[in-house]
Amino acid sequence: MAKQNKLIPAATLAIVAAVAAYWYWSPLIVVHRMKEAVRVHDAAAFNSHVDYPLLRENMKDQIAGKPDAEAGLGGIGRLLGGVVVDALVQPSTVMYVLEHGDFAKKDKRGGDSGPPEGENTDARRPWVTEREGVNRYIIRNEKIALVFARSGFADWKLSELRF
Repeated sequence: MAKQNKLIPAATLAIVAAVAAYWYWSPLIVVHRMKEAVRVHDAAAFNSHVDYPLLRENMKDQIAGKPDAEAGLGGIGRLLGGVVVDALVQPSTVMYVLEHGDFAKKDKRGGDSGPPEGENTDARRPWVTEREGVNRYIIRNEKIALVFARSGFADWKLSELRF
């Protein structure tokens, strides 16, 4: 009986540790699933990890926050910017941007983005990750930043693209 009483706390601790590890690493799991969806052009799997309404709003805010000359928009263009964002932020467009931003490319060895053996490592576009609190996860290279927001316990949704 004493042996069984010692197993219960140990099993509980193991379960708590496994749940905590899954919670902590969940953004990486989502990023991996999104990469695979982009690679195989699986829009349904990709869309399950994107919050399109929030992504559109953040893109509109990003455009509105830039000076006219930097954004490339005149006065009338700024007014139409929201319409353009609504039209452009579609699954195929977002997947295309991520694919060509080196998010899902593989090198010749079959690994994630990076130069093949013997190539100049300065050409590499390393992805850097960071957390902003417990509800935001950001991955970026010199081209693009992907901002994920927590959605539920351990799910993450792409909510912003920064160029």
